[in-house]
Amino acid sequence: MRKIPFHPFLFALYPIVYLISVNVDQMNMQMAFRSMAIPLAGCAFLFFLIALITRNWQKAALAATFGVVAVYLLFFFAYVPIYRAVEKAVVLGVNVGRHRTLLVLLAAFLLAGIVFIATRKGRFDSLTLALNVMALAAIIIPLGQIAAYKVQTSSMVANMQSGPKLEGTVSIADGKTPPDVYYIILDMYTREDVLQDFFMFDNSELLDYLTTQGFYVADCSQSNYNSTQHSIGSSLNMDYLQTLGLGVDDPDLVGAVQQNRVMALFKDLGYRTVAFETGFSITEIQSADEYLSPFKNVWDGLFYGGINSFEAMVLKNSAGTLLYEAKPNLSKRVQTLLDTPYIQYRERITYTLDELERIAGMDGPKFVFAHILAPHDPFVFDQHGNYVYRETPFTLNNDKEYVIPGTYVAGYTGELQYLNTRVKAIVNAILAESDVPPVIILQGDHGAPRTWEIAGDTAILNAYYFPQQGSQPLYAAISPVNSFRVVFNQYFNGQFSLLEDRSYRVDKSANVYTETAGYRCPAVP
Repeated sequence: MRKIPFHPFLFALYPIVYLISVNVDQMNMQMAFRSMAIPLAGCAFLFFLIALITRNWQKAALAATFGVVAVYLLFFFAYVPIYRAVEKAVVLGVNVGRHRTLLVLLAAFLLAGIVFIATRKGRFDSLTLALNVMALAAIIIPLGQIAAYKVQTSSMVANMQSGPKLEGTVSIADGKTPPDVYYIILDMYTREDVLQDFFMFDNSELLDYLTTQGFYVADCSQSNYNSTQHSIGSSLNMDYLQTLGLGVDDPDLVGAVQQNRVMALFKDLGYRTVAFETGFSITEIQSADEYLSPFKNVWDGLFYGGINSFEAMVLKNSAGTLLYEAKPNLSKRVQTLLDTPYIQYRERITYTLDELERIAGMDGPKFVFAHILAPHDPFVFDQHGNYVYRETPFTLNNDKEYVIPGTYVAGYTGELQYLNTRVKAIVNAILAESDVPPVIILQGDHGAPRTWEIAGDTAILNAYYFPQQGSQPLYAAISPVNSFRVVFNQYFNGQFSLLEDRSYRVDKSANVYTETAGYRCPAVP
């Protein structure tokens, strides 16, 4: 390790590997490929160029490490505050607050530092050893976190496959053709009374349509958890996460979603399972018999033609945020490159909505799981389905563009209205094209988080199409944990007891589930 200087390459990879480690549960690893390849290629170019000039590998490595660390420090920490400080400064008649001037000055500083190191004389064995050890120690920690996460999720998959069965069994009655079953999650779709009270929006048109079509609308329903992965993990396993031994930040939760008991039971019944790419890796059940995506493979999404969602996160947390501030003044081509995560996000939603209108024609029996990230922010549709122009970096959490209540309400209800038109078209198509009356569950995974002050973050849309009087066991306050218990009891000879309907808030800071009464509607005391 004294003679072979590999530290610049590890330092070049470290910031990206660290970002992967803290977001590993919500991303596909391939999305970070370019973010790693670009600094690694730049480091290699600088390293070999200086080695060619100085004919000293250790000296070249020191200069390359200086360049890499300095660029990262500027990019992630220093450039924005420096720019803010000198934005209007004029020195000797030169406006140093311009990006081009500031970049030239910083480039000169970097070049001077590299030249200084490259012209030093002496042996660098001890320094090379120290930097190699530092680089290894730095990168081993996030790599270990990524590896541990992958091992834990793999272990959970095995446990879910070989673990104890639920208390009931299921079967198809002799001579009966089983129905197709559709489980459609509309992310963050809240309940009618919350829409009225908080969003000042009347959703009766959709609810009246569903009721006319034969749906039972559980108008006092609440999600069991106010977080997507926790809610869906619970509903697809027909039990509370606490009973399953799953904590708030438990990596095993991924396995609980992707190797869930509901899909396993349907496979045992001879069903084909269908799932969609969502853009939220936890709910992308690629083990389904049919995994549908608007992109042929993840590499198509990676080389879509602009930045991806991981790269947008890198820009958001660095000097790249200045690009978004200047976005209105940039060329349309550059704006499109920056908008690519939103375009892909929108395309995934549109693709899933389109396919749900056509999927009834697929050979059955089939269980279809569709998690649609709408009307969840970032809002990318207006009420007519037109693209909503965005100015801020892409994120699925804490959308900065809709922090003012009025804009948030307008963005949410606009997308909701478009989604309602698509939901009606999907229901029409499924009912018209199904040879056997299907089972359809339309469900929000949780309410709108910004309604927490009225306890509305667990109030959800929950509507069931259960043919042949299958809706008799349903009731106004039924929650998702009981949805498939009723399905299996009514149509597959199940004997599952219904659980008490409870709602929990997920407190990640304290790593606990806190029970909440939620937003109670008048029908529930």
